[in-house]
Amino acid sequence: MANDFDKEYYVMSVGGSNNHPLLDWGKTDNTDFPDIEPMNELKLPLKIIFGQPYLKQYEMSDFLMLGADYARSEKFKKLFERNKIYGVQFIPVEIESNKKEIITGHYYIHFWNRLRAIDEKNYEGGQPNGFGLIHDLERFSLNGDLLNGISLEKRLIFPLLEKPSLVIVHKSLCEIMEKEKINGVKYFRVDEWDEDSIFK
Repeated sequence: MANDFDKEYYVMSVGGSNNHPLLDWGKTDNTDFPDIEPMNELKLPLKIIFGQPYLKQYEMSDFLMLGADYARSEKFKKLFERNKIYGVQFIPVEIESNKKEIITGHYYIHFWNRLRAIDEKNYEGGQPNGFGLIHDLERFSLNGDLLNGISLEKRLIFPLLEKPSLVIVHKSLCEIMEKEKINGVKYFRVDEWDEDSIFK
C-alpha cells in the first residue's frame, strides 16, 4: 500500500525526443566511480562518444542517456548549484560525435548520497542479493520511517541504494526543474511507477 512519501517523490527518467543522441563512454579510466562519496583526482574531462544508432541530425538536450546512466547540461548544473542540492557532484565531460565534432558544456552527475529507502515489506520483485541490490524490481514503496529521520535538504534527490539506476526526486525539486524548463527529462510518481514506465 502506498504511503504519503510515495506521493511526494518521483522517479526521474530520460524523456528526450527522437533527435536526442544516445551517448556512451569513450576512452576513460574513470568509469568505476565510488558509490557514497565525492570523487577526486579524476583526469578531466571524461571522454564521451555518440552511441548507435547515429542520427542524421541531432539536438543536445539538458538530460541525455549515457550508457545506463545520464549526462546533464550546464543549465542543469547551474540550477542544482543555485539551489544548493545536496549529495551531487558534476564532472565535466567532452562529447565526440560520430562526425568527430567536439561538444562541451555537459556533465556526468555523480550522486554520492545513496539511500537505502525501499520498504522491504512493500515491494514487488526478487530478493536482495548479497550486496542488498534488487535487480528485478517491479514496483516499490518508500520507507517512510527512514526518510522521516533525514532532513528534506538531504533527501531532495537520491539514488536508491537497492537500485542505483533509479533516481528519486522530491516533488519540490521536480517543480523547480519544470519551472526552469529542463528538457529531456520525465517523472513518474513512485506510487505510479513500475518496471515498464521508461517505455511509456
